[in-house]
Amino acid sequence: MTVEHCPQCGAQVAGGRAGCQRLFDELQAKAYADLAYGAMHDLVVDAFCMQHVEEGGRSAKSYAAHLLRLCCAMEHGADPAVYAAIPRWLDGMPTLQRPEPPKARGSITLAEVSKAVSGEDHRRLVRAWARDVWMAYAQQHELARGWMRAALAKGAKVRK
Repeated sequence: MTVEHCPQCGAQVAGGRAGCQRLFDELQAKAYADLAYGAMHDLVVDAFCMQHVEEGGRSAKSYAAHLLRLCCAMEHGADPAVYAAIPRWLDGMPTLQRPEPPKARGSITLAEVSKAVSGEDHRRLVRAWARDVWMAYAQQHELARGWMRAALAKGAKVRK
């Protein structure tokens, strides 16, 4: 299989977009088999979906969910109460417009993350990847923060 660029995240991976999906599927399987990998499962999904937003954020609701979950991880210390507020808000949300995703969605890809040699290495790489993806969406941070304020206004009990 030839190495190609994934058209969505830019990773150089055998098989292009299909190869990128294969890496994701392999990492998901590893997350179920190894707790160190499983602990990062949600962040992996959110970073992957925002880099592959044509599938992972096709609707305004799924786009908002993954963007808000990245916001929670990056700006709210991955607080479980904040995470819990997101689906509650989305389930009763007003009609949202799906923003146009940025063309460049980060310089770190799943291809780099998949090279982890230990659970700690995996955690470090996933955090760096998610931060990189979050920064690629910098022009939408205020939108995400506004959505987050609305989600939290629905009654989330956030740790202080």
